[in-house]
Amino acid sequence: MKKVFKIIGFVLLTIILILIIFLQVSFDFASKKCNDKYDYVFKDVITNMDAKIVNIAMFGSHDSFSDGIKYISKPNYNEEGITSNKLVNFFAKGLVKKMSKSQVVGAKEQLYAGVRYFDVRVSKVDDIYYTCHGYLSNKLDGYLLEIVEFLESHPGEFIIFDLQHFYNKDGKVGNYDNEEYDKLIDYIKTIKTSNGKSLIDFISYDSNIDSLDSLTYGKITDNLNKASVIMLGKIYDNPYFYFRDKDASYKRTYYENIFSLWHETNSLDNLKEEIKEERDYFKENDYSNVLRVNQAQRTGFIKNIKIIKSILSWNLLNMAKRTNKELIKDKNEFMDYLKYMPIFMVDYVTTNRGNFNELANSYIIEFNKGL
Repeated sequence: MKKVFKIIGFVLLTIILILIIFLQVSFDFASKKCNDKYDYVFKDVITNMDAKIVNIAMFGSHDSFSDGIKYISKPNYNEEGITSNKLVNFFAKGLVKKMSKSQVVGAKEQLYAGVRYFDVRVSKVDDIYYTCHGYLSNKLDGYLLEIVEFLESHPGEFIIFDLQHFYNKDGKVGNYDNEEYDKLIDYIKTIKTSNGKSLIDFISYDSNIDSLDSLTYGKITDNLNKASVIMLGKIYDNPYFYFRDKDASYKRTYYENIFSLWHETNSLDNLKEEIKEERDYFKENDYSNVLRVNQAQRTGFIKNIKIIKSILSWNLLNMAKRTNKELIKDKNEFMDYLKYMPIFMVDYVTTNRGNFNELANSYIIEFNKGL
């Protein structure tokens, strides 16, 4: 009889573990509390109005607007991938969802937590624009409005709105000459504050005339009299977007106007080593005329043997809590990274495990004081 109970207990435990791992619904073990005092990280810091935007250090969020992803979220069927697989969603949606959500708060909270670089992914579904990362998160309009309201009340600050992926009804990631971009711009213009301002009103350049490395802090903020936004996207000859097509080589991908390497590892040791290699690469190769992003996040894998480490890490948020504090532990090393990769981008930007959010902001601010 005892043997039967042991077998039943083992079976029940196995079922419970499977449910927790593959069908978990809501608990992320992630706090939404963080420092919210970084509403000004440039205006009171940068005294050199001729400082080039490409050399200004800033805090960035990876998959910025994925905070709305829940177990009930719909797959982004415009995006080809495992999240669109009906079988996967039936048996393992909980696991895939945990590897899709990388932030826990929206644009406003991130801005007040010091974030100025946003990695944006948008999908147009039934003529509605959603943010996404595998699954649909929230509608785009809410994030846009929070950003515009912030810019409207914070002269001297600026953000980078990097539209890395735009999935349209054809299932394509950004058609370079597609009218869908014009429709998106028209839509963005309709999202206005009570003062009638949209995100487009904070653009201070014509990308067909002004090269990215010609933009200075003084120019885009009118010498601290206004706030500004810089937009990147996969489209040619559009005055609002700086083009970010890619020229791929072994292990590295250089995008026109931006250099950003996805490390594709869920090992902290491998990530740290590859970040050092990237820093050394920039020491030997001059890309000081473009934006350089330190993609300092680990990847959650949901296939091959790497899935084991992803499961043990529970989700991207908990993976980031452990990773982020390690990346800033050595201040001198971190400051050196900022010199060559000024944009520091991570998952879960608002975690304060190991005093992460506060230390990262303080180091970035200290760096910019020396520009």
